[in-house]
Amino acid sequence: MSDDVSLIACHTCGSSSRDEHGRTQGERLIDRLHAQRDHAAHEHVRVETVRCLWLCKQSCAVHVRAQGRASYVLAQFDDSVESARGLLDYAAMYGQSADGVVPFRQWPDAVRGHFVCRLPPDTSVTAKE
Repeated sequence: MSDDVSLIACHTCGSSSRDEHGRTQGERLIDRLHAQRDHAAHEHVRVETVRCLWLCKQSCAVHVRAQGRASYVLAQFDDSVESARGLLDYAAMYGQSADGVVPFRQWPDAVRGHFVCRLPPDTSVTAKE
């Protein structure tokens, strides 16, 4: 199973700590995600951006999602190569899973302790009248 996975990173995260070029920490993480993306290992992972995930006090934040699967919000990342590789590797494993659940023992160290919430897939939400 290899569905397309969106790894959505907030580009406004860490706007109070801009670098000498005026880039936010989120923008620097996004640059690292693009630079570390291995086209073979991460071929089904799309790096996307969003203006804000409303986790400003826990930046940098990302959202991992794919059609018909539970999705995850992760936060408190720095803009390091290790963070970018861990996120990309996790997103690739997520895409390989049948339901979006990656066993804990397989999680890259860089994502452990960074999960904020799990959102149910669209198909599992029912309305009560």
